[in-house]
Amino acid sequence: MEVQAAGNEGQELEHRTALDEEALSKDRKGFGPGFQSSTARLFRGEYALISLVIVAYLLWSYRSWIGWINLVVLIFFAILPDLLAFIPIGLHSSREAERGSWPPWGASLYNTFHTILLWALVFTVAWIFLRAPYLPLLGWLIHITVDRSFGFTLRASK
Repeated sequence: MEVQAAGNEGQELEHRTALDEEALSKDRKGFGPGFQSSTARLFRGEYALISLVIVAYLLWSYRSWIGWINLVVLIFFAILPDLLAFIPIGLHSSREAERGSWPPWGASLYNTFHTILLWALVFTVAWIFLRAPYLPLLGWLIHITVDRSFGFTLRASK
């Protein structure tokens, strides 16, 4: 019975939070219309253009020759955000008791590795230590911008 009561309290809290947010949004009187969704065509188109610019820059930078090692490292960094997020989430979700559900920390972990802020920090630190931009890290940025251009934005926590 305690588990059911705790579940009901959680649902009630979510309901109250949703009502509070709705009331706040009605109280806010901003100038002009509301903001577009992050899945709007314009938003997605901008990220698609950013992705194309990054790919064009990489092609231009590697125009004379790209070695297999650089290509493999670029591809590795392009899939790194999903590896770092989905492997722990998948391992947790594969447990018998948790089968098919995301862990409570899943959205935070996913968002951490799919934000441009973390990529920028890693890129800057690599640039400082290597004294030159490390171009294969652009694979990570391409991953983020392509995700956003397809409408995959950051995950909402429950």
